Amino acid sequence: MPADWPNGDTRLLRQGGSSAVALDDNLALYDEVGRHLILLNTSAATVWELCDGTNTLDEMLAALTRVHPEQAAEVAEDVRQTVGKLAELGLVVDADARAGADGDAVTDCV
Repeated sequence: MPADWPNGDTRLLRQGGSSAVALDDNLALYDEVGRHLILLNTSAATVWELCDGTNTLDEMLAALTRVHPEQAAEVAEDVRQTVGKLAELGLVVDADARAGADGDAVTDCV
């Protein structure tokens, strides 16, 4: 993964092979491929949901900072860290790169 990834124009897509279950205000995410069990808080769960292949990182940041404008800097950093960790675990990918590699239209795999 390039050091500058994801950038603002990156459209993020959840990888297949993951199951999500709501637990109160959190989301339990199980990656069947990597066999990871991750508990996402409300904010991270929102980021996960926005990784649908249509939203760019900049659009995700804009949507979340509109909800919390007084914490825009913290929100931006949290979103970048969350996306970075999800990518590191192989749970999200660049939707455009995936579409090019598959030769098919991008679809939501979860």
